[in-house]
Amino acid sequence: MLLFLTAVCALASCTYGHVDVGVCPTFTDKADFDPVPYLGRWYEAQRFAAFFEEGEDCVNAIYSDLGDGVVGVRNVGRSVFGDVVEITGTAVLVAPGVLSVQFPGHPPGDYHVLDTDYESFACVYNCDVQGNLRVQFAWVLTRDMNPNEATLERANKVFAKNGIDVSFFHRVHQGDDCPYVV
Repeated sequence: MLLFLTAVCALASCTYGHVDVGVCPTFTDKADFDPVPYLGRWYEAQRFAAFFEEGEDCVNAIYSDLGDGVVGVRNVGRSVFGDVVEITGTAVLVAPGVLSVQFPGHPPGDYHVLDTDYESFACVYNCDVQGNLRVQFAWVLTRDMNPNEATLERANKVFAKNGIDVSFFHRVHQGDDCPYVV
């Protein structure tokens, strides 16, 4: 089955995340999203499985203002081999709560901010249908390296309210042993 799903994704030119049979839920982006207070470092607290992050921990994203409405995106993590891995790209706000993110060598992808308070949590999601399969990407980002349970519960409620199954989330290790880049 995994070989079949990999072949489907390869044929559809997708990088797979959580793949299952179904349709994408109807979700709502944050209508009053403002990229300026969103800038800075966010720690990945929870995520759905994503091929491009397989086995990584200590993942964080640093967003910066590049001017002219362009946001710099720098994702940094630690591989299963202990190496620092990173990718740098750009994002542009294309609709309220929706950014188009571009990394070198990859097609642009939508980055839907479902909700954020800019100070403690952000809920990011994307879903795409390939035939009768859906490919979902979801992240709970937090400003704190190790957020409290109330923050995670608040974020999970946002996903659940949007019809997204939070049981697909798994925690991402963050800690003093992580090689955070300045």
